[in-house]
Amino acid sequence: MMTASAEIDDTHERHARRLGWISYAGQAAGLVLYVLTLWIQVYVDTRRMHEVAHDRFTESHRYWRLRSALVFLVWTILGGLAIPFGIGWALVIPAYLWYASRVIRGALCYARGHAIGIARHANRTETPRPTAVDGAST
Repeated sequence: MMTASAEIDDTHERHARRLGWISYAGQAAGLVLYVLTLWIQVYVDTRRMHEVAHDRFTESHRYWRLRSALVFLVWTILGGLAIPFGIGWALVIPAYLWYASRVIRGALCYARGHAIGIARHANRTETPRPTAVDGAST
């Protein structure tokens, strides 16, 4: 039997995970739809995730997504401004590929329950977060 505080913690954790997946979906959609979905993802990570995110795992992914989106926006805007000078695509294409790799790497770590980025290396003795497939035979 779960206590009331354990049920609340479980509810907060599920809510945080759901918001994390929404944010990663916004990032992935940003590869195609660009600014609108990126701003939705940034909104989720800045205005919504802080309400439920209090553990290292969730915070590491939150900061990973924010850094990825903001760096991508800056480089693609600079590249867009530089297109008339002939060097814009040299900025936009690598930024796009870099961003796609960050989205994929982040989503894979998120699905596995691993922290990512700087927080991932902060405490190497910590055990990974349990996932729904722990204990399943592979």
